[in-house]
Amino acid sequence: MARRGWLFFFGVMMAWATAGADIYIYRDASGTLCYTDSPDARQIDMMGARPMATGKKKSSKRMWSSSAYDAIIVRAAEANSLSFALVKAVIHAESGFNPRALSPKGAKGLMQLMPENVAFYNIKDPYDPYENIMGGTAYLKRLLTDFKGNRRLALAAYNAGPTKVRRHKGIPPIAETQAYVTKVERFNTYYSAR
Repeated sequence: MARRGWLFFFGVMMAWATAGADIYIYRDASGTLCYTDSPDARQIDMMGARPMATGKKKSSKRMWSSSAYDAIIVRAAEANSLSFALVKAVIHAESGFNPRALSPKGAKGLMQLMPENVAFYNIKDPYDPYENIMGGTAYLKRLLTDFKGNRRLALAAYNAGPTKVRRHKGIPPIAETQAYVTKVERFNTYYSAR
């Protein structure tokens, strides 16, 4: 019976990963390892990264440190007059702290920079954590300036592009973008309180 339970659990986890869902892992108060696709703010220290695209193969699931890039985040946030919590929240939502993350649309690295932003910010290696975070933070600052400090609109533009936000005169009616803004705001609240 225990073997069937593990096989069922493994099957559910594989289906979840194949569907591209974020899988969050945390230990509850009793020490039990728990898995979820929708963490509450207290349960996001550890996050299972999505399988990362590398050509035609996908890497196996692994854990990425949520604090490995804190020194770079502090430097980038200070250089762009942004809060540490906001920059870290964007990284958490974009890549789950996976420096080798690659999206199907071609976004790369920790802050999931699109090729046009890599070129604009003269980033030589978008997988280099320092270059990626510095470029991504500069882009986030530009969006905040363009949208007159409206963080929700800037986040929507970071996800969907500024053209769509301007066209809709607000957060576009795109489920992914609406969920993204909510997720970053939740992570920002969490990191602000730490």
